[in-house]
Amino acid sequence: MADSGGLAAKMKVLSDAYAAHLPEKFAQLEQVWQQLPRDVWDEQGFQTLCRMVHSLTGSGKTFGISALSDVARDLEEYLTQLAETKAALNEDQRNHVEHAITQLRQASSQRDDVPQVPIPTN
Repeated sequence: MADSGGLAAKMKVLSDAYAAHLPEKFAQLEQVWQQLPRDVWDEQGFQTLCRMVHSLTGSGKTFGISALSDVARDLEEYLTQLAETKAALNEDQRNHVEHAITQLRQASSQRDDVPQVPIPTN
C-alpha cells in the first residue's frame, strides 16, 4: 500500500495537469454552446453540451476544485430542465447558461487545499 504522502503528491500532479487542461475544456464547451442554433432545438448539440458539463461536475471535486463541481452541478441541473422541453431557448435561458459558463471559468481558479484522494473500494 502506498504511503499517504506519496499518494497526495501524485494527486497534486494529477490536479495540476487537470487544471492546466481546463482552459481548453472551457473553449470547447463555449464552442459547442455558440454553435447551438437560437431558433430551433438541436438535440445532438444540446446533449453534447450536457455531457461536457456533466464531466466537469464529476471531475472538479476529484481533482481538487470543488467549486467547479458545484457550479457545474447547478448548470447540469438547469440544462436537464431545459432538455425536457426540447424547445429553442429564450433570451433569459440563454443568458442564464452564459452566466453559468462564466461562473465555471471563475470557479476553476478556486482550488481546494488538498485534492480529494479516492478511497479504493475492494
